Amino acid sequence: MVLHLRTENPHAGQGRRRAMGLLVSSNCGRITGVLVESAGRGTSLRAEVAGSLEAIVPAETSALFPSPSGEPAADSLGRITMLRSQLAEIQAALAAELLAEARLPPTQLLAIGVHDPGFWTHGKVHAGYLGLCDAARLAELTGQNVIDAFPARDLAASGLGGPITALAEWFVLRDRRQERWLLDLGRTIHMTYLPADVGSQPASRIVAFDVGPGLWLLDLLTQKLTAGEQSFDPGGRLAVQGRRIAELIDFWLQDPYFRTPLPRWHPHGVRPERFLSGALRLAVDRGWSVRDLLCSATHFLVESIAQTIAQRLPDDLRVRELILTGGGQQNGMLLGEIVSRLPEVSIRRVEEFGLASEVLGPASVALMALLHVDQVPANHPAVTGAETCRVLGRLTPGSPQSWQRLMEEFTTARPEVRPLRSAI
Repeated sequence: MVLHLRTENPHAGQGRRRAMGLLVSSNCGRITGVLVESAGRGTSLRAEVAGSLEAIVPAETSALFPSPSGEPAADSLGRITMLRSQLAEIQAALAAELLAEARLPPTQLLAIGVHDPGFWTHGKVHAGYLGLCDAARLAELTGQNVIDAFPARDLAASGLGGPITALAEWFVLRDRRQERWLLDLGRTIHMTYLPADVGSQPASRIVAFDVGPGLWLLDLLTQKLTAGEQSFDPGGRLAVQGRRIAELIDFWLQDPYFRTPLPRWHPHGVRPERFLSGALRLAVDRGWSVRDLLCSATHFLVESIAQTIAQRLPDDLRVRELILTGGGQQNGMLLGEIVSRLPEVSIRRVEEFGLASEVLGPASVALMALLHVDQVPANHPAVTGAETCRVLGRLTPGSPQSWQRLMEEFTTARPEVRPLRSAI
């Protein structure tokens, strides 16, 4: 196991609650852990990152993840069981290393939150999520309380199962004076509305959704252009060598996906294959090069963002400030086109807020664990489409001492008064 330490802030004084978030990457190749220290409870929660650590999952373990679609075959159950067990061992070692680096005794940790890609089914009647977290084994190895399976309760409430970290992201990046938007330039482009922390129940106004395809599309085109020698276009240097084909961009923007009403989200993101097949046929007919496709795809991503802002958002939501996160920040062409296309929008990187892009996700998972402890529902219908707001997560007790500490927290929690219909 290879570990990389990045300390964001030294841990604070006594009297603060501490939780850990472990986020497993979409291909099970990496686990990022973050230690969060918080003051306050419920919607008054204030938190800061005390430290972060990354573990690279051995190839023989990540290879047990059956398929990118996350749908296990019947003969893969033994592999899944082995994968869960091995991930728990890696997670336990990562948690111990992170506590040691932060010079924090295990008795000071309230809970470990875990979020992973899991396995998803989306039937016409029922949708389901099976997490990869072997919570019992992780609790046994660490002695810590474990909170996982956050999407499951939202799915049971007829939600999409995500994006379940939107509320936690609001806690991290909210501002008392102005509203913000978080723009995640990842494999799928995603936007989250972060209302100003004023007035009554500001968190209930959060909106989050998938915009459209992201770096995944650019990566596939890069692999075609380089015959697999490059997995991505570093800095957009290959894209700038091509032409912007307006016909192709318009063709992509006519895809029915962009007419799907909000909330709009899928656990596997927006797969790029639906955009590639027709584009490749057009390229052959028109004589466009792969560089032209890559250049046009970059412009297409930017145009999908601009059109979403101009045409798809509710009338009362305005985009004045964008906070960028995700790997797309490293693509100079993509970033430059966003700035050019949105001249009236203040664009900032998440690092300006003292938070690295790779830390935001696991920090949000840690906060999700604290929201579970404080009995705060985290799946507003405008975000996940759920019929009712629910407290998310499944709790597995750790050692008797750890469980006792958590029980004391539960006794001091004061759930907010909610409408009767949300308690049904």
